[in-house]
Amino acid sequence: MKIAKTIPYIFAMAVLMAASSTFQAQATPAYAAKEKKACGYCHLKESGGGKRGFRGKFYHKNKDSFKGFSEAIEAAKAGVPVNAMGKKSAPTKKYP
Repeated sequence: MKIAKTIPYIFAMAVLMAASSTFQAQATPAYAAKEKKACGYCHLKESGGGKRGFRGKFYHKNKDSFKGFSEAIEAAKAGVPVNAMGKKSAPTKKYP
């Protein structure tokens, strides 16, 4: 009897999780368009999606904004070379 009552809740959670992951996948290209940057500017994969490099972490932490971003300063904080792209933009220090 208890299992029958929990099935609708499990189904509802599955639907919510699927909907939220779909939203995230659709939002990423919108950010790239908004900032006029390639997806790989913020993500470790050139095609975008998945883990973020130091720029993506900065952008996320700053409420989806590059306001106050300095490539040289943030790259130094993250322990990566200036203008690093793709996997090379992964922070080597605790960041942010």
